[in-house]
Formats: sequence, structure tokens, C-alpha cells
Amino acid sequence: MRFLLPQGIGDSVWGMTKVQSMAKKLGDGHVQIFLNSQFVDGRESRAVPFISGFKFVSEVGQYKTGILKSGSPVDENGYYRYIDSGVSNLSGIDYVLIPNAPLERGIRLENWFPEFETNWKIMDEFNFNEQDLRIGRVLSAQSGFCVFYLGSEMSNTTDGHNRGPVWKPEDWALLGRLVQEHLDLKIVVVGADYDRSYWENCVRPLVKAQSWMDLVGQAKISETFGLIRSARFVVSFQSGIGIVAEYMGIPAALFWRAKGDSISPHFYLSFEEKMNGAWSPPEMLAQGKHLALIYGKHSSQDVISQILERGW
Repeated sequence: MRFLLPQGIGDSVWGMTKVQSMAKKLGDGHVQIFLNSQFVDGRESRAVPFISGFKFVSEVGQYKTGILKSGSPVDENGYYRYIDSGVSNLSGIDYVLIPNAPLERGIRLENWFPEFETNWKIMDEFNFNEQDLRIGRVLSAQSGFCVFYLGSEMSNTTDGHNRGPVWKPEDWALLGRLVQEHLDLKIVVVGADYDRSYWENCVRPLVKAQSWMDLVGQAKISETFGLIRSARFVVSFQSGIGIVAEYMGIPAALFWRAKGDSISPHFYLSFEEKMNGAWSPPEMLAQGKHLALIYGKHSSQDVISQILERGW
């Protein structure tokens, strides 16, 4: 079966939890994944190598289409107006899967198309090679480490979950110091090329004395997740970094924006706060390995206190 999924890493992995069951029940069991792209440029293809790493996927590509309905991008409640999930009327696509629509309303992932099994162990199906795992194993053997994902400069300033900003570079620096004081862990900061300006211009000048390890824009996505497999925990801006970490069983603290405070400066866009964890495996929630953080409601001290209380 040929599935259309959203282009983001986190967005696409949510859909990937359903495709095996759907392909077996509705098709011949074969899975081909196409990620939506309006421009087919480098940034919109960032999830292609990630999806290519799954053992059960026979083909990965991009499909030039938007995933929002025509007209206003949002409805009267501030939710995105996504195209419908289900049997497709797009040429060459059998099924459209846009998990963002239910999740942004706080609906649990297993309650979306409940007739199909949700594979919470989806990352067990991912092919890691020795190079992907090497750095994580070395750091883990030395002293242990955690991973911070800061996000891009735009998402932390003008347009995104940390628009404002609400959580400032000084908050990252303080959290890093508290992690090192209480847990004596190395901090590894990760991200893509487009995340580098925020790290270099805003955060790195504040943490030079802390000696964070810089891997921003320097690792393939499989290497980034291979590293995370050996981490004690992840603290992350709302993104696929923290989401995929949880699907590998790694404790993760993720930031979301408060309900009612628009993510966009151009129109009212706001997700339910329950979205932060609506995709998390039940086992991770039961074990206290998902920490839902809201910008403006949780401080650096709150984060480290929760991490210590949960025994990460």
C-alpha cells in the first residue's frame, strides 16, 4: 500500500505506528511511504532518510501536495484544517494518514483508527548500524550523558512553540548547570543545520564553561537517534527528537506551548496541552518516562526537580 504521511519526523513516525496493521488488513502487507512536500527542497526532505531506515518499508519518496484544505489554514477554534485521513483520492496514493489532526485536539493515538493496531515498538523496526551507535556507546561508557534539542532560531523567537521567547537561552544554560551539578552528566546538543544559528548565537555563548558537546548539524538522523539510544534522557523543544526517543524507551521531557497562546503571530493557532503525551506509549506514561512541559509554566528548577524525582 502507498501511504501519504506528513513530512516531519515526529509527524511521520506517528503515522508509521499504524501502517503495518493497515497494510496487512487492507492490502498485501507491503508498505510504501510518501511524505508530503510542496517544494521538494532540502528541508522538506529531512524525514526521507529516517523513514528509509525502517525494515518493513519498501519505498520512500516525496509527493508534491499540501496537507491543509484550501482557504483559511485554521478553523474557528485555532486548529489546523488538515485534509481528511482515509482512503485517498490522490493519484498513486492509497491511504492518507494525518495523525496531527486528532493529536492536536488531545485525542490519544490509539483512539485514532482504533481498528488498526498501534505499534508502540515501532523503533524496534529501525535499522541502526555500528556507526550510528558508536558515539553513544563511547559517551555512555565514559560517564553517561543526556541530550538537549533546542530547536531553530525562528521557532524560539518569532514563530513557533517558543515564540516570544517564553523559555530563554538563559533557561537552557541554567538547566544545563543543574543537570551537571546534580547528575554529573555530559550534555550533548543535537539538531539539524537550520538549528545551528540559535545554538551558536543565543545559547552557546552562555554555556562555554559547561563544555556541552556540539553535534548540531554534524550527524545524520540515524546517528542522532543512535546516540539517543544510549542517553539517560532527552530534553527537547517540541519535535521528532523527543518523540522518537520515547519510542526507543528513552525518558524525554518535551516542551509545548500553553493552550490559548497562539503558536503563530499571523493567525490564532493553538493545540490542546494534552497533545504533549497523546502520542506517548502507555508504558512510558506508566513508568513516568514522559515529562510534559509547557512554556511559561515550568522553570529550569521544575525540570531538574522532576527529573530527579523520577529517577532518570
